[in-house]
Amino acid sequence: MVLIEPEFEIDEKSRVICKFHSDYIKFIDPNKDYFDDIYIDKVLTCLTCSHYIYNECYFSKSRIDEIEFKRNKKKAFKCNLCEQKIERMFTIIYKLYNKEVYGIEIPLLCCNCYDKVSSNQFLSESKKLRNLYILVILTSVFTLFYFNFLLVLIKLDLFVRYLLFIPFIILIMSIIFKSLIKLKRNIYGVKYYKKFFIKKDETR
Repeated sequence: MVLIEPEFEIDEKSRVICKFHSDYIKFIDPNKDYFDDIYIDKVLTCLTCSHYIYNECYFSKSRIDEIEFKRNKKKAFKCNLCEQKIERMFTIIYKLYNKEVYGIEIPLLCCNCYDKVSSNQFLSESKKLRNLYILVILTSVFTLFYFNFLLVLIKLDLFVRYLLFIPFIILIMSIIFKSLIKLKRNIYGVKYYKKFFIKKDETR
């Protein structure tokens, strides 16, 4: 049996699309409206293709099921730059196919990061986000101490003070923790970008 060899393109929204998907014509229809586009986002997967259903693709049905299970349940596939879960299966299939058939190791990028890299805005956008995360952390710490100071200043009963302070500190610490995680991802993403996307002579 002759298997279908996938072929890929990237659309204007930085989405990877397989040209041999049975609904490919619908994916590239220039007359799509806003709601059609949202619907297409959900069906940009091998699971909606007839070649998958009849097990005719280079990627076997069982393997596609395994990839989707890892992507969806185990969240094994993450963007190399922002570490967010890859939402579209085609992005993963595109990477695996290039590695297996052509021996080319391409980075696994979400659509948002791919768009920033393509427009050479990744570093500038990352810097803005990094400054935002730092600002949020500093503001949260200041707010925490200021709130505690107000409670002491008002001279509330100790029990009431703790009753008010504990939920507040949990909220603030949650904000700080999430911001620290995002800041860490941001720093990692910049390091990855500089290592794999910028030539050595450009970093001098």
